[in-house]
Amino acid sequence: MISIEELKYLAEISKIDLTDDEINRFPPQLNKTIEYIDILEELASDESITMDLHEINFDELRDDVVKKSDGQPIIKNLTEEGFLRGPKMK
Repeated sequence: MISIEELKYLAEISKIDLTDDEINRFPPQLNKTIEYIDILEELASDESITMDLHEINFDELRDDVVKKSDGQPIIKNLTEEGFLRGPKMK
């Protein structure tokens, strides 16, 4: 269970400004999320579950093509290797 004090502390160290409404609303939502993650962890650690994974050959994968939403290719901001260059982080 996440208390309001813990939420305020996490928001402070994360440099997130929360309103009073958010401080009161978030703990129950976060607790539900944590409960769900606990259920997933239980399932993941259950030895009775086996997963049938098959190998994927790289030949079977599609080529990545950088395009605009209208389908036109992007020429600007591409690196020499063909990757899309994003804005610099400050």
